[in-house]
Amino acid sequence: MSLSSSDFRTDQVLDAVDRTDSVVGTVRRAEVFRVGANFRVAHLFLLNEESEILLQRLAPTRKRHPLCWGSSVAAYVSAGESYREAIERRARQELGVSLHRVAMLGKTFMEDEKCGKFVSLFSASCSGQVDVDSEHIAEVRFLSKASILEARKIEPWSFTPTFVNLLDRFHQRIA
Repeated sequence: MSLSSSDFRTDQVLDAVDRTDSVVGTVRRAEVFRVGANFRVAHLFLLNEESEILLQRLAPTRKRHPLCWGSSVAAYVSAGESYREAIERRARQELGVSLHRVAMLGKTFMEDEKCGKFVSLFSASCSGQVDVDSEHIAEVRFLSKASILEARKIEPWSFTPTFVNLLDRFHQRIA
């Protein structure tokens, strides 16, 4: 019996980390915000041939940031998993794609509710059609970096806080 992506997230075990990103224990994803544990996530800016970034708009049923635009893929990093393994796993689950030319753009730390999270940002390309997990994603759209930066000025509330942080911090490194 295989688990659906929603079943996996319900039971997912994360590494709890300290302020230096060193593992200090584990925590269930469902409990991370309640207990205030620091954790790890990976984000991806998926680029097409025109260097446009695929943005995903979160489904209206999402508990956090419904209908906001965010990174192409976002992944909680499971216990014992690397940032890169997490982003490759989640790209397959959410978009049905295998990644090519994966590059780490950087890593940052940010507050999230009463937790802290380390966020590693990757860029990559993919081949083939994107197959969206409609349970979690309302829509996807490729946009130029200039269009995203302009939209962020006009409607900053329409983007997830993590995406805004990554865009502000790393947009110079994006092709």
